[in-house]
Amino acid sequence: DSSKIKLLYDPVLIVKEINRKKKQENLKFKNYFLSVGRLTRQKNFLFLCKAVKKIVDQNKNYKLVIAGEGEDKNKLKNFIDKNNLNNNIILLGHVENIYPYFVNSNGFILSSLWEDPGFVLVEAAFCRKLVLTSNSWPGPVELIKDSYNGIIYENNNINSFIEKFDLLINYKDKKLLKLNNLKNIKKFTIF
Repeated sequence: DSSKIKLLYDPVLIVKEINRKKKQENLKFKNYFLSVGRLTRQKNFLFLCKAVKKIVDQNKNYKLVIAGEGEDKNKLKNFIDKNNLNNNIILLGHVENIYPYFVNSNGFILSSLWEDPGFVLVEAAFCRKLVLTSNSWPGPVELIKDSYNGIIYENNNINSFIEKFDLLINYKDKKLLKLNNLKNIKKFTIF
């Protein structure tokens, strides 16, 4: 009977340890959105940087911090340099303790082409951060229900990303109740 089957994802959260880690660091960044992962094709960070460039072209106040290392680092750095985005897109590199970055961010963005299931989504939710994610399968769409516990945009679609990023901003700016398609959001966690 399929109604008796429950799917348990692989992450194990040690609550006391994570709560301790969330308080460990003073960050030099303020007012930023966070993305975390290996700098690889799978994580689709070049797409994310291109989308953020379009957003920054309209409003220079937005900042994205990307934590991670990988083979696409030089490609991302070149794009950031070429487009004068050094003040808006920060490549943080590997971070031993990511939790303070989650806690202090304005929201978490997952741009992956695919995930299985996406432990960073669990970490973001644990830190009670609003999630903007691609609709990649499997992973995010298994954990995030659009306009319920996060916001989902169409994978690899800059227009969809920008539209959904606006929802993220409006929520962050406390304009949530004015947005019809987000009026039913109950919570931004997966627990």
